[in-house]
Amino acid sequence: MSQPPPLTPVNVVRLQREGGVAHLPGLARPRCIHCARYSEAQRDELWHLLSSAESGAGGEEVPGADRRRFCLSVEDANGNSLWLLTVAEDAMPQELIEWWRRADTSAENGNAP
Repeated sequence: MSQPPPLTPVNVVRLQREGGVAHLPGLARPRCIHCARYSEAQRDELWHLLSSAESGAGGEEVPGADRRRFCLSVEDANGNSLWLLTVAEDAMPQELIEWWRRADTSAENGNAP
């Protein structure tokens, strides 16, 4: 697996929660983190969290009907995907889940609100 690219102000990190028995539109809607809104230190923290999520991506998923996963991507200014990763929810760093909870849900197509 490759590491995510360094995060610059032009990047957008897209996080989407998938799976589970019940479909909850509010939780399934892609959430965007517009890197321009964060300091270099915050972008560095986010990069480290994305890198650490990668270690949980290769693991075997626990069987069961109600399992969720996160699809993570880093996009450039044109919306092109530079990096993709799918991680089981159980393997996601808790801090990255917090970023997901606070992320912008109104920018579904990569457009800033």
